[in-house]
Amino acid sequence: MSLVGGSLNAVVGGNRHRKRFHHRDFSTTGISGDDATIRPPVVRWSMKVTESAVVELTRTLVQCPSPNPPGGEAPVVDALVDRLREGPVEWTLEREELEPGRPNLVARAGNPEHGRLLLTGHTDVVPANADDWTGDPYELRREDGGPDGDRLVGRGVADMKGALAAKVVAAEAFLTNHGDSSDANTTGEVVLGFAIDEERGGPGTERIAETVGDIDAAVIGEPTDLHVAIAQYGALDWTLTVSGRESHSGRPDRGINAIDGIRCALNGVAELADEVAAENHPILEPGPTISVTEIEGGSAPHVVPGEARATISWRTLPEGPEPDDYDERMRAAVESGLADAPPVEFDLQRTMTVDGVALDAEHPLVRRTVDAAHDVGIDSHIVGFNAGSDTRFLVPRGIPAVLFGPGTIEDDAHTVDESVAVSDLLVTARVYERLLERYLSSSN
Repeated sequence: MSLVGGSLNAVVGGNRHRKRFHHRDFSTTGISGDDATIRPPVVRWSMKVTESAVVELTRTLVQCPSPNPPGGEAPVVDALVDRLREGPVEWTLEREELEPGRPNLVARAGNPEHGRLLLTGHTDVVPANADDWTGDPYELRREDGGPDGDRLVGRGVADMKGALAAKVVAAEAFLTNHGDSSDANTTGEVVLGFAIDEERGGPGTERIAETVGDIDAAVIGEPTDLHVAIAQYGALDWTLTVSGRESHSGRPDRGINAIDGIRCALNGVAELADEVAAENHPILEPGPTISVTEIEGGSAPHVVPGEARATISWRTLPEGPEPDDYDERMRAAVESGLADAPPVEFDLQRTMTVDGVALDAEHPLVRRTVDAAHDVGIDSHIVGFNAGSDTRFLVPRGIPAVLFGPGTIEDDAHTVDESVAVSDLLVTARVYERLLERYLSSSN
């Protein structure tokens, strides 16, 4: 989950188009793109989803620090490659270095002619200040007690190394119970995606979406409290700069106070915020919002400020108008506020643009995910997601995607002593396994 100041983090400035270092390391076993014969996955032994399997893999991943910034997800990917190569399924592994020390990883097993389901997520985490934690953030520990039983504590257990571990274990359990039998050639393909740089709005999942080929559906393991999230806000940020004229504070009449000017401009923005607050969405609450998130002005205590700046953030609903339309409304609001202001000048520049994303509540992926949760005893509901996620790279490319995972963004993700209930982590793996059965097994 990507957040900026408690909200969505996306591509700012030229970040999205940074130079990429592409190095692809293909270890092809099972299914090869150049092999015309579709072979079932080689299964070395059978396994089931167990608490110990999910917890121990989560431990392994947490013990591979990958704070972003600066990034450096390679140790996580190395651990995943080792785990997948040593596990019960023979995977086709595709490792692609997007930047030095920052590889994506895609693992495939099964027959793509009978469906393809992508279970994906990000390998980076937000930084952790060890002085604030009650233990080492990168050493998983288990704490007793609490209303929901034992909890695992460590950076990334909720966002989202716990969900990554659950996906690996669920995929192995599904494939070992369906992929080495008489119906192996009619069992669809499981695709596991492990993406870099989600926390800073980077290219990891975008690159997977570009290269993974035709996918029937995808699930990202963001912390949704075991509900199925189908919609998320868009986000636009602007920098507003108001210019006046400096003077000594003993002679303010000789200057033009830029802070007075920006205060008037932001009054106009507040009126626009009241206007858009009247809009609503069936599952995204509280609906669209406009917030002033940063303000700066003045150079010294006794100088009338000649310049002041503010950052304005507009959280938008899915399927909204084009960004230029938002620019026009924001500019009109600023001009309205400045109508009674000192004679200042202003500049308004949009610095971030992320489209909102929503999937129809009746889409088969949504219904099957809810049903998979019900299969394992979880009363899962269709909800909205108040932070950012990489579904924005999948849905526009025709890959239906939902979010489902343990923990919450309010209480768990990005927190000091980040934690997740062991029972929720185990349930998540079982829901993923059941969803794979609903999508890819021959009986379905």
